Amino acid sequence: MRITLTHKELHELQKLCLENDNHELFNKLSHEEHKSIKSRTVKKTKATQKATKVRQDTARKKIESTVNMMRLFNQKITVYSVAKEAQVSYNTANKYKEYIQRNAH
Repeated sequence: MRITLTHKELHELQKLCLENDNHELFNKLSHEEHKSIKSRTVKKTKATQKATKVRQDTARKKIESTVNMMRLFNQKITVYSVAKEAQVSYNTANKYKEYIQRNAH
């Protein structure tokens, strides 16, 4: 059976356990609370890392294909022009500045 408690309810229950010298139940409640918080944090962290990687990969692919197209059409290649053409922010394109400059010729 599973029950959901607010933080306030959990702390009141823990307080009652201590008042009634039920340290075993108090420890069990504390352990479960810690596991729950830890598991949500780990899941969120992994999901955030995965989403960030997907965004970075998408931006990199856009920038690489834009640079290739601009070279094909003999257009001037700068960080600004690549950002504008690839429809990414200047700051994002600037992270790939070395790649852009290396492939500008």
